[in-house]
Amino acid sequence: MPNITEGAIRQALKRVKKSRKQESLTDGEGRGTGRLALIVKPMPTRVTAEWMVQQWRDGKRTKSKIGSYPAMSLSEAREIFKRDFADVIQKGSSIKIAGDARAGTVADLFEAYVKNLKDAGKSSWSEAEKGLNKIADVLGRKRLARDISPDDVLGVIRPIYDRGKPAMADHVRSYIRSAYSWGIKSEHDYRNASPRRFKLVNNPAAGIPTEPKVVGTRWLDDNEYVTLYRWLECPDTPVHPPYTRAVRILMLTGQRVEEIAKLHID
Repeated sequence: MPNITEGAIRQALKRVKKSRKQESLTDGEGRGTGRLALIVKPMPTRVTAEWMVQQWRDGKRTKSKIGSYPAMSLSEAREIFKRDFADVIQKGSSIKIAGDARAGTVADLFEAYVKNLKDAGKSSWSEAEKGLNKIADVLGRKRLARDISPDDVLGVIRPIYDRGKPAMADHVRSYIRSAYSWGIKSEHDYRNASPRRFKLVNNPAAGIPTEPKVVGTRWLDDNEYVTLYRWLECPDTPVHPPYTRAVRILMLTGQRVEEIAKLHID
């Protein structure tokens, strides 16, 4: 079975530079299965070398790029081929559905969740990103997401609560729970294009109780409501004008605060 060597790569680079003709170096059995290949191409100012996975299915060849040489070494390319593509090829499945088979880290999970929020147009993505970045630093960015336990989450939340900030502690719990909930669903979502699979079994924040909500028992009656509205029309103390306009629109429409606060004059 032909195998690529470092020496063969160096020689191919020299030949292509001189001949200006593309060459391919291959590992594997070739037609009928799949193999790792290095495609060496002449360019106007240099010679490039790209690692490709090649597969033959139904008499047709399919290729998928996994990296460039020398940024990705021969040993790294072989490792990725074995880890992410060998089983797929052996099962007869298309390499087009193959991806990084490593389980995602805490950082991978949080980044993918924030990207999902951003792609969905959720305005909360920036705040979630800030919060999850801090949480990742405490949990350990490089730890596998599936290895995080409820005790780990409590280790993040309890110090915040002990500092007298129960609302912030609840926000942190909520961020972690939401990220893991998304991660679990994304494992089986065919629409998800995340480069990582997290292999999550459970949500470590799911069993942690939320902070009790304080339910209001006082609201404005009709006369008070009108009095407040009239005061906002002509306040007797300095108030930033956009604030008074925003509150009046909220009182008239019942819209969400953020929706009104982001409105432009036009």
